[in-house]
Amino acid sequence: MFGTGCTVGEPRRPPATGFDAEVDAGTPDAASDAGPSCGEGSTVGAPCASNAQCDDGCFCNGVERCVEGACVAGTDPCRDTVDCTVDGCDEMLGACVFTPDDTTCSDGDACNGAEVCDPRVGGCRSASPLYCNDEDSCTVDSCDTATGCVFEPRDLDGDGYRDARCGGEDCDDDPRFGTMINPGADEVCDNRRDDDCDGSRDYYDLDCTPTNDACASATVLPGAGTFSGATRGLTSTTNLGCSSSTTAADAFFTFTLAEPQDVWITAAGSTTTTVALREAANCERGPELACVSGSPSTLLRRSLPAGQHFVVVESSSATVFDLTLRFEPPTAVPPVDRCDGSTLDISAGGTFTGLFAETNDDYTLLCNSTARPDAAYRLVLDAPKDVVLEATTSGGGSPSTSLALVANCSDRDTTLRCQSNGRPGRVVYRDLPAGTYYVLLESSSTTASMWSLTATITDPGPRPPGDACSSAVDITAGPGTASLGTAERDVTTSCGGTSSLLRDLVFTFELTSTRDVRVTTNGAGYHGAALQTECGVVSSELRCRQASSPQVQSWRSLPAGRYWVVVDTTLSSGNVTASVETSDPTPVPPNDRCDGAIPLSGSVARRDTLTGFEDDVSACGGTNPDAFYEIRLATRREILVSVRPADDRTHSHNLSLRDGCAATASLVCDTGNPAVINRVLDPGTYVLVVEAGSSVASDFELRFASFPAP
Repeated sequence: MFGTGCTVGEPRRPPATGFDAEVDAGTPDAASDAGPSCGEGSTVGAPCASNAQCDDGCFCNGVERCVEGACVAGTDPCRDTVDCTVDGCDEMLGACVFTPDDTTCSDGDACNGAEVCDPRVGGCRSASPLYCNDEDSCTVDSCDTATGCVFEPRDLDGDGYRDARCGGEDCDDDPRFGTMINPGADEVCDNRRDDDCDGSRDYYDLDCTPTNDACASATVLPGAGTFSGATRGLTSTTNLGCSSSTTAADAFFTFTLAEPQDVWITAAGSTTTTVALREAANCERGPELACVSGSPSTLLRRSLPAGQHFVVVESSSATVFDLTLRFEPPTAVPPVDRCDGSTLDISAGGTFTGLFAETNDDYTLLCNSTARPDAAYRLVLDAPKDVVLEATTSGGGSPSTSLALVANCSDRDTTLRCQSNGRPGRVVYRDLPAGTYYVLLESSSTTASMWSLTATITDPGPRPPGDACSSAVDITAGPGTASLGTAERDVTTSCGGTSSLLRDLVFTFELTSTRDVRVTTNGAGYHGAALQTECGVVSSELRCRQASSPQVQSWRSLPAGRYWVVVDTTLSSGNVTASVETSDPTPVPPNDRCDGAIPLSGSVARRDTLTGFEDDVSACGGTNPDAFYEIRLATRREILVSVRPADDRTHSHNLSLRDGCAATASLVCDTGNPAVINRVLDPGTYVLVVEAGSSVASDFELRFASFPAP
């Protein structure tokens, strides 16, 4: 209550009017003031005859009344029915004052909003709950009942380290892993996570060193999944059948099957790896059930029996890798990995597919010696057939495909057709005789996953002129022409190459007596031209050369008989013309051909010539006139040979040493002025080829000596 006491006899002011519902007051009015002034004295207890005599002039202490001849005190005029207001009275204004007190409304929970006192609704009123979202993904928003909204830096896993994505140190804040991953944790070497947040996981972290370098210490794989591994720090303890390395480090793993399963195994690292699957009994030394190299290396073993098995991962240099093991229901093993009686037969034709993961590198194709997993099919013909084979491989980008038709997979010399790096690989053999053959294919990519082979087998049909040996264009009586537009690639030469773009045409002529021969081929662009005594048989070639059109080749004193001219070109349209000119035979220098090679022994110095000689072989890659010499050794000897031009000429020579006349490659080769060969040779017969280094054919000086081998 505000104000002071009233004075007896002070005129009482009339009640004020015009205030709102919260104020009960009177306005002082000096002109009508007939009662006492508030504060002049209390009237309580004074004798009275009426209420007016008891008025002490004060508002805040209520209205005094006359009761039984005596004045009694009034009641507090400023009491409302709202519990959350503080009741007061202003004597100067003569009014009640009701002040809202919000603190009396609080329920102690800041999160549901701050309650307020609102007399207009009769008391406390609830507020809107707090919206604790600062729209910042790097804070964890919450509400404290005592203080309200709280915005903490994100640490979802509660390990005391802030999320690295928000500027903190925790490289993995996933709460599923609890407090296991943070800068203060230890690296776990086989969980495929960077536990200590140093940027390296598992064996990429130098804190981890593998110890599974033997069957006895093999890492046990619990089942299917992806596991960490490394060869860093390991040594070579075994040799794998599909790897030539004897020093590559290897890591061992083991798993157990409760029942037969198809098993996929992949080793993926930063370098090429070799992965092998072995039975438990053959863990130490093999052989392997499957073995493959690649980057990554993947193998599939169908219907692997129940029991314990071992995986060996090898790398030529230290590497870290992920090893993935996948199981599928068992399926039959397709017989496409090896050439034998069980090899899948494609004689009826059709399209056949397979996975390189379940094949090994078993064979070397004549037209591609690169080591790749290969697939094999069997072709059995009971009558001559036209055979067209097309193959593609997929995976690892856009790989090309090498394709070969052979009579014996293990003997490259039985290759009938071979084409490397085609897209698709394509081999055609018209009128293929009855017999058993094999088809080999491989991809250019180590990561190729699958292949598709289409075999078309039909009865032989007529061939366009010049398209095959059977339809060769006869040029004996004059020039002959054949079209490239209808030609296919189906006749083999030694210099034509193996490109899938090649087409070939065949011409023939007959000599009734020994003659000098000059053959011209024109219209084929840059092309290969071969002269053969048996059409399509490389071993019967007298020569095969590549040159631009027109290409001219000459032979002296060719014996009577039938000859074939085979032209290889990448052109696919236009006409090719071939012609033959003959003249009286001229003597062939004794050593112009290998069968007339001049013997060399002891110590020899001689002057010979290449003038009038022909180009019979390609010595050191040259295509110029050449001469032949023979070296016979009964014991192991060291030889020294040098060739230089005579008469102080400056041009060079090619010098090639070969293992007999039938050899097509050099044991050793040198080009220069002089050209020199110094080599220790085992007992045997060798051929030395001297070839002009350019088209200039002239005299040369040959020096030869042999010594006891050191």
